[in-house]
Amino acid sequence: MNFLSEFEFYLTISYYYVQYNKIIKYQQGKTMQEDLLKNIDSVPSLPESVQEVERLYRDIDSTFEDMQVAIDKDPFLTANILRLVNSPLYGMRTKVTSVQKAISLLGKGAIRTFVLSSAIDSNFEIDLSAYKITNEQFRLACERQMALGMHWHRQAKSASLLATTAFLVDIGRLIISKTLIEEDKSDFIAEALASGLSISEAEMKACGSSSTEVTATLFTHWELDSNIISLIRYSENPQETVQEEKEMAAELKAIRETVLLNGEITEESMSAAKETIEKFGLDLEAYEKALAKILDA
Repeated sequence: MNFLSEFEFYLTISYYYVQYNKIIKYQQGKTMQEDLLKNIDSVPSLPESVQEVERLYRDIDSTFEDMQVAIDKDPFLTANILRLVNSPLYGMRTKVTSVQKAISLLGKGAIRTFVLSSAIDSNFEIDLSAYKITNEQFRLACERQMALGMHWHRQAKSASLLATTAFLVDIGRLIISKTLIEEDKSDFIAEALASGLSISEAEMKACGSSSTEVTATLFTHWELDSNIISLIRYSENPQETVQEEKEMAAELKAIRETVLLNGEITEESMSAAKETIEKFGLDLEAYEKALAKILDA
């Protein structure tokens, strides 16, 4: 074998080795995304009581009393709502002891969010070890995001939509974590984060999809409010959505930047959020007032 043919031989072997690795990575990524979809499809439908509350929320003719009656039929739902309402994050001056009082104080939108939260508890076996956080830390992050969304907006309707979406946006992490644990890849996200990637980039590297995309797919499966689904889908890149959604998608992005995976809020996370607020021309003063309430809780 002369030098040229030997060189060509090794070059050919190297080429096919690279192509083989590309195929293997593609097949692994494809399998992982298939497993994600399988786990999404395996999530049960929303409980009947939750579906009823969702229907009443969308019905402009429904009353506070209609929602109260639907919730009171489910003792687990009632207990979970009262636990959430009495969290220091929502600033109740006295203890709320009834669903009727909770609805009158916080409105149908906030209560609807708590109802959906209850559905998460009943539909998922929560294990976030792939993210190296506890269930309590994840719950704190969700509740802080919701409270920040609720306090940021002065208009009740906007505040309700932003708060609900901020609370639910990262539910996809439950499915991503489950999938990675099943595939014996529970260290992938931590390793990607340690290499300097953002959480979204780490998720993409670990399983080929971000948590926002997984959440949006799950909520489509559940036939939830299309406004919530769209805001979640574009919260990573608000500039890509339609003009009328852009501001709230950017607010959702800033909220997620403020509250870290484990529920903590740091100088760095607030700084990142403020960059987004400045970039999209959001209300910084209202954000800072809302944030102060969260930090004082």
